[in-house]
Amino acid sequence: MQLFGGWELGLLTLMAILYVGGAVLNPAFFGTTDALQSLLRDSARYGVMAVGMTFVIANRDLDLSVGSTLGLIGVIFSKVFDPAALDMGVLAAILICLAAGTAIGGLNGLLVTLLRVPAFIATLTMLLIGRGVILGLTGGRSVNYPRKAAEYDWFFQIGETNAFGFNNQIIIVLLVVAIGAIVLGKTRWGYESLATGGNEMAARYAGIPTNWVRIRAYILSSLCATLAGLMTVAQDKGITSQAGLLTELIVIAAVIIGGASILGGRGRVLGSYVGAMLVALLHKV
Repeated sequence: MQLFGGWELGLLTLMAILYVGGAVLNPAFFGTTDALQSLLRDSARYGVMAVGMTFVIANRDLDLSVGSTLGLIGVIFSKVFDPAALDMGVLAAILICLAAGTAIGGLNGLLVTLLRVPAFIATLTMLLIGRGVILGLTGGRSVNYPRKAAEYDWFFQIGETNAFGFNNQIIIVLLVVAIGAIVLGKTRWGYESLATGGNEMAARYAGIPTNWVRIRAYILSSLCATLAGLMTVAQDKGITSQAGLLTELIVIAAVIIGGASILGGRGRVLGSYVGAMLVALLHKV
């Protein structure tokens, strides 16, 4: 399977046209290099989440819970790390968040595969539960810890500009996209995902463990949302009760714009990332 094709080239051409249009309408912003860096930074979290969502949609499934997962992970990290709460270290907070993200994805997968709950209903339920837990833990207020964050520079630098003049989140999304593109396009894992989404019964007869393929896609999607949540707290040095709200719609739109089929069996990670950048650009133009 190709990693990059005509669809992605067309999206990049459209982005270039929109960017030029933005430069004409607002040269004070789009006419500077800051605009491009802002676009790449703002699309980084969408891009990370779009990688996991590509695997889910390629399986002919859907994950509406990623936005609330992002917010919930940010809240869990903040409650564990905040000196006014549990006051634990960054590493402990990260490990707890990874465990929580894995559990959310695994539960989504089990609901959809073993209990046969439609993906829309299962993940919408997780979205609503997640939002309720977020509001319950925060009381609708923000959680901030700028002083303690200064003690863990190695983690909170994720949200800062590096010595080369661009935000470190751009490096993270490029690494995640590169790994995701290779896994989906060039490995057995990717072939199994596309086969399951294209024709699940045929894939099962071919010896592919389709239930596990779908479960691991949900786990991957949830872990990508977990990473996006950690990127959020690293940048903001805190979290708001509205973090991740409606993000799932942006991520799904990015993947579909990037060429994935909602009917399954088709999708490319690079296309999804370009779709994420296009959605972020449309917000700016």
